[in-house]
Amino acid sequence: MLTGHGNDRYDYKGKVRYDFSSNIPWENKSGEVLSFLQTRLGAVQNYPDPLASELTGKIAALHGVPKSRVLVTAGSAEAFYLLAHLYEGKTSTVPVPSFAEYEDAARAHRHKLLYGAYTSLRIGKHTDLLWFAYPNNPDGFLLPIPVIEEICAGDRTRIVIIDNAYGDLCTSAGSLIPLHDKYPNLVTVHSLTKTFAIPGLRLGYLIASEDIVDGLQRIRIPWSVNALAQEAGSFILDHYEALKPDAEKLDTESVRLQSELKKIPELVPEPSPANFFLVRMLKGSSPDLKAFLVEKHGILIRDASNFRELSDRHFRLSVQSPEACAALISGLEDYFSQI
Repeated sequence: MLTGHGNDRYDYKGKVRYDFSSNIPWENKSGEVLSFLQTRLGAVQNYPDPLASELTGKIAALHGVPKSRVLVTAGSAEAFYLLAHLYEGKTSTVPVPSFAEYEDAARAHRHKLLYGAYTSLRIGKHTDLLWFAYPNNPDGFLLPIPVIEEICAGDRTRIVIIDNAYGDLCTSAGSLIPLHDKYPNLVTVHSLTKTFAIPGLRLGYLIASEDIVDGLQRIRIPWSVNALAQEAGSFILDHYEALKPDAEKLDTESVRLQSELKKIPELVPEPSPANFFLVRMLKGSSPDLKAFLVEKHGILIRDASNFRELSDRHFRLSVQSPEACAALISGLEDYFSQI
């Protein structure tokens, strides 16, 4: 398991005022979910529904797909590990840079791992599974949907697993749901954790063919999605549009912050349509910068040096409030004035 994901503020014992390390939207309505859960604490006195039937039905209705094609999971991570388990010992291709859990899950289940750039994904070399994100973490890259269709259609024996955790937070991203009717080899993984800012509850789901969902149900542990997570999910689905963050505002603020960072000569922010983006440093190192910003300014960033193919001059930011962004820029200027 890779440590050093974003939102590792537990390592800093109250020092963090502004957290740019996690891609969870800063302006969210998780407080409403928390208030609801306080009325449902009694749910922990009984075992949860092992099939999360009520929540499964609401997710299926939201997307207009049969219930038999939906599997509720304990966050996206459980989905990745279940999929790797189902196809144990196969060959997996992971583009780089990307979220480490695809690789970790595949390695845990004895996959042969291949790597390549996103630009090479159309190439028809043999692989049993292809894993990638839409939009991609850590850089926000969006593979065009026609290219995704080309990949799915090119070899229908290949399982195409798309992490759509940030899809609802990126207004430039199209819907992948219509592709399921055409491509039974497609699996999309979705995160309620990210969209609705409830990372501690661990809640997500995947959409796939009935055969794949049936196979995953047979190998998963019982009661993996706890009772409170299921209650929260049902509440969210009942109030989906009202609880969703303002993705257009997030993306607009992200572009504005990228523009502001371009004014710092030592930084090269990489363009991203999402609420998060990569930054490359021309001086210093991302581990040093992370430590400096926490200690001197109470600001947490995501050191991106542990992403495959990135260096210790890369870090990732997720846009925060205007006040936090101003503090970040001041902290960055302070760092570069001292090295």
